[in-house]
Amino acid sequence: MRGWPFVGRDEELDIVRSCLRRGEAIGVVISGEAGIGKTRLAQEILAMLGSESCHTEWVTATAALASIPFGAVAALLPAGRLPEGQGLSVLTAAAAQIRGRAMERRVVIGVDDAHLLDEGSAALIGYLATQRLAFVVATYRAGAPVPDTITMLWKDGQAPWLDLPSLPGPAVDRLVDHALGGDVDGVARGRLRSMAAGNPLALRELLSAALEDRTLRQRHGVWHFTGDYRPRGAMRQVLADRLRPLGPQTRLALELLACGEPLPLALLAQLVDLACVDEAEAHGLAVSERAGRRVQVRLAHPLYGEVLRAGLPVSRARQLWWRLAVTLLGTPLRRRDDLLRAALWQVEGGAVVRPDIVRIGARQAIDRADLALAERLARATRDAEPSPDADALLAEVLEYRGHSAEAAAVLPEEPPPGDDLLRWALVRAETMYWGNGDAVAAEQTLALLSGRPGEDLAQGIQSWILLFDGRCAAVLDVAERLLASESASAQALIWAAVAATAAAGFLGRATAAAGYHERGLAIAAARQAELPWGVVELGIARCLASLAMGDLPAAWNVADDGYRQVLSEQSPMMSAGYIGFRGLVECAQGKPASASRSLREAISALEGRDTLRLTRGFLAGLATATALGGEAVSARIWMDRADQAANDANRIFAPWILLGNAWTLAAADRVTDAAVSARYAADLAAGIGLPTVEALARYDVVRLGGSNECHRLDELDAALGTPLSHALATAARGLKHLDGETLSDAALDFARLGQHLLAAEAATCAVRAYRQAGLVGKQALARERAAALRAQCEGAVTPLLNHERISHVLSRREREVALLAVRHSSRNIAERLGLSVATVNNNLARVYGKLGITRRAQLAELLDIPPERTTDDPGLIY
Repeated sequence: MRGWPFVGRDEELDIVRSCLRRGEAIGVVISGEAGIGKTRLAQEILAMLGSESCHTEWVTATAALASIPFGAVAALLPAGRLPEGQGLSVLTAAAAQIRGRAMERRVVIGVDDAHLLDEGSAALIGYLATQRLAFVVATYRAGAPVPDTITMLWKDGQAPWLDLPSLPGPAVDRLVDHALGGDVDGVARGRLRSMAAGNPLALRELLSAALEDRTLRQRHGVWHFTGDYRPRGAMRQVLADRLRPLGPQTRLALELLACGEPLPLALLAQLVDLACVDEAEAHGLAVSERAGRRVQVRLAHPLYGEVLRAGLPVSRARQLWWRLAVTLLGTPLRRRDDLLRAALWQVEGGAVVRPDIVRIGARQAIDRADLALAERLARATRDAEPSPDADALLAEVLEYRGHSAEAAAVLPEEPPPGDDLLRWALVRAETMYWGNGDAVAAEQTLALLSGRPGEDLAQGIQSWILLFDGRCAAVLDVAERLLASESASAQALIWAAVAATAAAGFLGRATAAAGYHERGLAIAAARQAELPWGVVELGIARCLASLAMGDLPAAWNVADDGYRQVLSEQSPMMSAGYIGFRGLVECAQGKPASASRSLREAISALEGRDTLRLTRGFLAGLATATALGGEAVSARIWMDRADQAANDANRIFAPWILLGNAWTLAAADRVTDAAVSARYAADLAAGIGLPTVEALARYDVVRLGGSNECHRLDELDAALGTPLSHALATAARGLKHLDGETLSDAALDFARLGQHLLAAEAATCAVRAYRQAGLVGKQALARERAAALRAQCEGAVTPLLNHERISHVLSRREREVALLAVRHSSRNIAERLGLSVATVNNNLARVYGKLGITRRAQLAELLDIPPERTTDDPGLIY
């Protein structure tokens, strides 16, 4: 943790520079709470002024030195003139010494913790400042008694008083990134910001403790929290010092706040005397603030709660939570949060007396995407009051967490009678589909609710199953019936609108997708308090629809805005879907590094909460991004993990996953196999009924050197009529005929859609077409356009971008052998491609002849691959 950068205090530095430039101020006083960075700012000021030819001195005041006259300023005194009660002579001698230094250059004295100065030291510092012999930079801890010296410095405007605020969020982020040296997931970053509350010391202690006990660790290269933070070290000591003078009742008030903050003042008043609250506030340990018509009380710093809870014995903590629970249960429980708190406090207190409230609390935890808490509450409900409804609730939470086998074990196989059928059928259908990939069984289970209460909810879930099973046309049929119903619940309508939005996008129906999204959003926004997931689900559906249609700016904006919005609210766990789909968009944009960061965060965040089994698709996207980044081995590792996560659910993503495999093969220079995989993806998309995905896959076949798909792409463009389908068909024609104008037009079309990678490829190929046609001027313009587009692609590697210099003279097989020959022996190439060594060498001979070279090293140079990566075959001429 050493060597933290100095961040977030530029404004304060500017104030000091201005003071010195004007020459009117005699110093500056820096005030703030413990750990806020007063000392570091003062040291940076002195370092800055020292570099500007000032003479600097540093004085540290301590409680131990306070009993020694002139003890803190001993370094400023002339040698041999230590104070012996002759204060005036000491002042005179010290002033003479400082005056001598000031004749050569300006003297600046930093005084740390000026409120602890002894009288003599304080008098000397004040004298030097008022006589303008030195410019004083003094730090002062907020809340401490203000000594006369400090008052003298800042009164009458002689020294600006800087109340040092908390570090802003971006500055905290810089410190976190510096300390951890890697990607940090959004939830962990938000938690670090919140707990540190802009206090650098708190952040340092927090990180140190969390790293040591491994509650903060890396997964998939992303830092995340794995458990509760247990504070120790300096922060515990700071709080212990502040608690020491308090009475037992005030400490009780603080402990209650630590267990339940923020607490309504009226609730706290039933447990402690309000004078205790006043005392806690007076000592800077608690804060009261208005929230609507309530006054809420919270601890003054988030880490105070962590420290207090860490110091509570288990029995004491249970007692406190139980007292909170009993008191809250005695109120009307009008606020929505009251029910969740009453549920949690009963469980923490070790006695569930109102299982109905705990059950409601579990549902609210689900709404907030806190599935670990939801499972805990659901288990407590089931233990306290066993019932089919309690079984269904626990099974639902387990299914949401991706634990399908356990959910199935909790849920009875046979449908229960009466009112319990609804919840059982909904959960059973989700378990059958997302757990086992059995769409038929899931739909048969939902059919049990036909003509019964809850039929609308069954149809809403059916629309999701149809969507993820790739039956987009059927989704629209179900959704239209539901959205036209006057009796359907808000939840069912939102589910239908979500599924229809995404399905319309996969079918290339932009207007319909926007319409479904607007209809759903009107309902979700009006019922957000009751159904908080609705807006998030609709946002992800809109992103997915835009991605399928190739409108990457729209898709990215929806995903990025949604991600940031969710992190700033009460349910940061909802961020996984947004950040994952943002990563897929970034991958399509040709930004492998950005996509990799986003997708690794999503994959990490989904562990233990992958309700819709999105991890496999994100793994395949990560494999694609890694392959585009030129890391073939890592791409294969991610792709293998995606394959291991396969089940029969989510057919809608299957073509994309096959395309991930295609690009993974391409990164390993197996371009023929890559083209075959891309064609398989296209055929699969056609069979499922996903025309937008088929069009992309057909064009990937072309990009990977396979057969030209012009005819089919023209057919798809005629059927879809989207900007992307038109650009894909145009580019395919341009590549088939090596037509520079057509390729340039396609590059412009791709660029308008944010498809920078496809645009860069088309523009690069246009350069070759113009060169071959002898159009030197157009070739130069195309080269500039291609370079500008490639600059937006974070160094992405594709056959059309990186091997343009050889692709126009070699056959597909020769090109494949050439790319492999840079890294592999002829024998290895033969094994990979299923050829004989003689066939490989014959192809390599033709490559050398066409390119005018004689060795693999020359081939590596032509392809911009360092020679040390080549593997020449001993005994072979080529």
